[in-house]
Amino acid sequence: MRRRSALVLALTAASACNLSGGGDGTATTSGSTGGTESDGSSSSGGVLVGTCDPPIEAIVAADAHLTVDGSGRLRDALGRDVILRGVNTGGRSKWAPFMPFPIDPEIELEAFGVAADIFFVHLETWGLGAVRMPFSWEALEPAPGVYDERYLDRLEVLIDRAWAHGLRVVLDFHQDIYASPFCGDGFPLWTIGDPNPGPPRHDCVGWGYKYYSDDGVRGAFDRLWADEDGIQGAMRAMWAHVLDRLGAHPGLVGFEILNEPGWGTASDVAAWKSAVLEPFYSSMIAELGPLAPDLLIFYDDPGVDALALSDVNILTPTGDRLVYAPHLYDVGLIAGEAYSGIAPDPKFEGMLAHRSATGIPILLGEFGVGAGGVDQGGREWLTSVVDRIDAERLSATLWECSQNEELWNEEDLSLLGPLGEEQALVDVYVRPWLRALAGADATFQWDASAASGSASWTASGEVSEVILPARLFPGGPGAVEVTGAGACYTWDVERSELRVRADAGAAVQVSFAVGG
Repeated sequence: MRRRSALVLALTAASACNLSGGGDGTATTSGSTGGTESDGSSSSGGVLVGTCDPPIEAIVAADAHLTVDGSGRLRDALGRDVILRGVNTGGRSKWAPFMPFPIDPEIELEAFGVAADIFFVHLETWGLGAVRMPFSWEALEPAPGVYDERYLDRLEVLIDRAWAHGLRVVLDFHQDIYASPFCGDGFPLWTIGDPNPGPPRHDCVGWGYKYYSDDGVRGAFDRLWADEDGIQGAMRAMWAHVLDRLGAHPGLVGFEILNEPGWGTASDVAAWKSAVLEPFYSSMIAELGPLAPDLLIFYDDPGVDALALSDVNILTPTGDRLVYAPHLYDVGLIAGEAYSGIAPDPKFEGMLAHRSATGIPILLGEFGVGAGGVDQGGREWLTSVVDRIDAERLSATLWECSQNEELWNEEDLSLLGPLGEEQALVDVYVRPWLRALAGADATFQWDASAASGSASWTASGEVSEVILPARLFPGGPGAVEVTGAGACYTWDVERSELRVRADAGAAVQVSFAVGG
């Protein structure tokens, strides 16, 4: 069962709503705050209220696995259209001790698990269902063929605790400008080809320009793509080791081969992607895919493609179980400055066209706003992005959520402050969402100013799940209306789930509002 802090449980149980309605569920059903129904206790210990008789019990997945259906949708074991909604865990994971929250470098695993619970309970209270979890090859393999098993132990505990809080995990080999001596992160220093690369740094403002201007960064990527000293083979071996240790973990939904690959000294990024990056991805997928046959495989573009400054040459590697995981940023907002005015819609149109043409699902792997840009168009930009994510049923993981006692290269995009306090953008990103759709032709809208939302779909006869985050709905929704042939709903206090079932073929309409 998913876990939640005692405070959240107390709030939700104490103020659970009595959502009653029409007897047969075929017409409008509605409710308002009050006491719980007398028969609303779940066999799993939660409080279930609503119009379904008996209440719809929680659908508890044995593992995080999803499949690709060929039409660009992710499906769970029941065949439902499922999306991932979450965050990256995040900037603090880029340097020692390579974890998303501060720890004593010598912390015992039991205490580390407690700290991870404290961290992940934020995400659960926000109603999120996934994390893209960066990990560092530098941390994992500090010397050739020498793996730091303690680091993998901690990653395993992170995945354990994330899954215990209902969060599917995408494990992401994360790099930026190749390695820490360049003010980056990711690759081990022994892959650079320089016996004295310099000390690790994370104090460079505007670090992304180094993809163009830093000869060390560009040369390191040239070495990677030329496979000098067998770097690609070492990378495959590293991934094989990770998947051997963690690939069967029930909380893993997939893995991402390489974050934001750099193009070295290539003069034409689009041509380099087709000639070099796509074959590299296809080769990695062919070798690594059989090592983790139940996991999705995510692939990404170079970071420059994330800024929506020009059309993106979207790659289609060879392989199965693929998910395209592009990034989206505004050049001003990511730097904590004013919105630059570049609309995100063309980027979305390109992603959607690719999904339609290939049947490859999309995870918007990164998008976010620096703290200084929140009041300079950041709220509006992020709202528009998440509105589009809802409208198109796209999976998405915001950059980022970690606790940074010091900033990585002056970046300040986290939903949490250094002491675990919520930052301003939590108010924008935390909202209801349609997690599991049993049916087709879905719509979903959330109006933050009115504190109300609505959804519709054509039902398949199974159970759909709308997440109403405990942070916004601590006592459940103040009102719910559900229409459609055979339609009824159950509100699960503990899981923050509004579960809806209707006859196959029914036109379902759902509306809900924050309680007064």
